[in-house]
Amino acid sequence: MKKWFEKLAARLRQPRWRYGKLSALMMAAFLAVCVLLNVGVKTLEDEYGWTKDLSFNGYATTGEETAKALSRLESDVELYLLYQSGAEDAQLRALLERYAVLSDWVTVLPTDINRNPGILTRFESDMEHAVEADTVIVNCPATGRYKLLNYSDFITQSYNIDAGAFELSGLAYEKELTEAIVYVAQDSIPMVGILQGHGELTENMLQVFVDFLKSNNCDSRTVTLLKGDTLEDIDMLLIAGPQNDLSDVEIELISAFAQNGGSLFVLRDYTDQLTNMPNYLSLLRSYGVVPLSGVVVAGAEDTGSYYEEPLQLMPYMENMDMTQNLIGSGLDILLMPAACAFETPGEATSSLTTGTVLKTGPNAYVRDLNDGRDTIDRQPGDRQGEISVALFAHRMHSNGNISRMFAAGCSATFTSEYIYQRTYTEEFLLTLMGELLPERTVDLNIMASTALRPALTVGSQPLGIVLTVAMPLLVIVLGLCVLLPRRSR
Repeated sequence: MKKWFEKLAARLRQPRWRYGKLSALMMAAFLAVCVLLNVGVKTLEDEYGWTKDLSFNGYATTGEETAKALSRLESDVELYLLYQSGAEDAQLRALLERYAVLSDWVTVLPTDINRNPGILTRFESDMEHAVEADTVIVNCPATGRYKLLNYSDFITQSYNIDAGAFELSGLAYEKELTEAIVYVAQDSIPMVGILQGHGELTENMLQVFVDFLKSNNCDSRTVTLLKGDTLEDIDMLLIAGPQNDLSDVEIELISAFAQNGGSLFVLRDYTDQLTNMPNYLSLLRSYGVVPLSGVVVAGAEDTGSYYEEPLQLMPYMENMDMTQNLIGSGLDILLMPAACAFETPGEATSSLTTGTVLKTGPNAYVRDLNDGRDTIDRQPGDRQGEISVALFAHRMHSNGNISRMFAAGCSATFTSEYIYQRTYTEEFLLTLMGELLPERTVDLNIMASTALRPALTVGSQPLGIVLTVAMPLLVIVLGLCVLLPRRSR
């Protein structure tokens, strides 16, 4: 064996091996190592997700909330990435693959809609989304529930007061994908009942609100208690402007619903009836909610509390647990046209806590149009000051259950598409639903990443100047290191 190695070494020392075949052999070995290294790295990425997100905003990074949510999965979830004619969004696919790495329950299925057009009819949507290229379909076969996500779902906007319009501000890939996975995989979703039979706003009038519920992982149906409908599967009951009183039987059913922990969402307008409504008013008063007659008018000197005219209220959010994040993030712009008011809540008791959520400026007043004066100008006797236009109440029942009520003095805030587009109604509603349905809503604490790279500032210029000068200096230094030894030869 020793002689064989000596013979091999002698042959390798020959010029034809040293300068020909040996070089080729070494090159082949180097290429083989590179291929094996790439295969190994790809395997590690597929198995453990080792790829680092080096984007400035980390839009493709998944955090602790996502890891926890995926660890609780007990059903298979399919992520269909639709594309057309080979034009696949590679970045989005890479992000989806990270979800598959994090959980064995998640499968990514890139799908060319030209080769598989049947998927367009399989996942037909009755929402605002269309099944088209660049759509992500999050589907759970076990529950039969799915959700469609497109580009508009992955972006967040902020309101630019100077420009008077919303602008792109963030990317919410992780938040939307993770919440969609949790939504489709859970056994049941929150159900909102829309009370009917008393001249309330109909489901068609509430279409914008209903669409909001569907797009945020809730379902809804009308409830007519007078016709035998029940509240058994209802988590929250919407009472939107009844014009006729509720019967004694209906009050008993709603009271039993509340005692079981059900929540109430009440919308009122200044034109709603207050006379001959004893049962309805007694239900509100049992939560510390006392409506006032008349329309709220902002004080002209309270600039910032109204939009263009005093009847277009832009209420202030009371600083409380529910609103702190909205206020801190600058998401506190709402619009309440022609709002009605509520009595300022009294002191909390051991079983009832009622607080103001939205309020006017200090110089607003309530103009009671029933006094015969056809004007919105303040009159002697009109209530003036800081006025409550939305309340939130917690009520502890004798059986230990807690029910909640939110009452707002303007239905248009939650039913007008114009207001949804120009204010932060959706953000407010998401926070509110989390309070009304604390154990049922799917709203994970995942922050959107910044959409646009921050512009250079005065403080960032020194580093840029140093890098600009350092690069050519480095080239000069390296050149001198090569040229100077040659000069002395």
